[in-house]
Amino acid sequence: MDTNAQHYRKFLFALDVGFPNSHLKPVGLISMEPGYRITNKFLVGLRMEQIGFLSTIGGNSASLASMGINGHYYFPLEGVRPFVGLGIDNKSQRNGLGIYPRVGLEFGHMRIMIEYNWIQKMNDYVSPEFIPMMPGAQGHYETVDKSYFALKFGFFIGGGKKK
Repeated sequence: MDTNAQHYRKFLFALDVGFPNSHLKPVGLISMEPGYRITNKFLVGLRMEQIGFLSTIGGNSASLASMGINGHYYFPLEGVRPFVGLGIDNKSQRNGLGIYPRVGLEFGHMRIMIEYNWIQKMNDYVSPEFIPMMPGAQGHYETVDKSYFALKFGFFIGGGKKK
């Protein structure tokens, strides 16, 4: 048996939903990730993600979008594929760069992962309508940390083991 043979399909497209956790009260997220397996152990991919917020404390936006690149390293186990990964992305709305380490598990065409999305702190405008307990308050800028943990569940098309 050739130890360099590619046992998994090279291309995959993943769709994940998640449950983010931060002080900004996010309500959910969805992400799409096309990827290419360089080898059985290494995958490079793109991530497009949208996260929604119930509360806009520290800003006047109800969502945060990002697009970035990532890489995964897979550990060789039979039946399941644990992985670790690292990505870098650009957040929408002047939010700058973010970094997201992740760990996960693939089984069949399903996956589960946990990741921490570090987003550089930024100055964000707090509109007067978001200060309801202070009638007549003026809008102002304040430093906001929008970093968050996320637990994600998803599935992928392609990328599975060759028959």
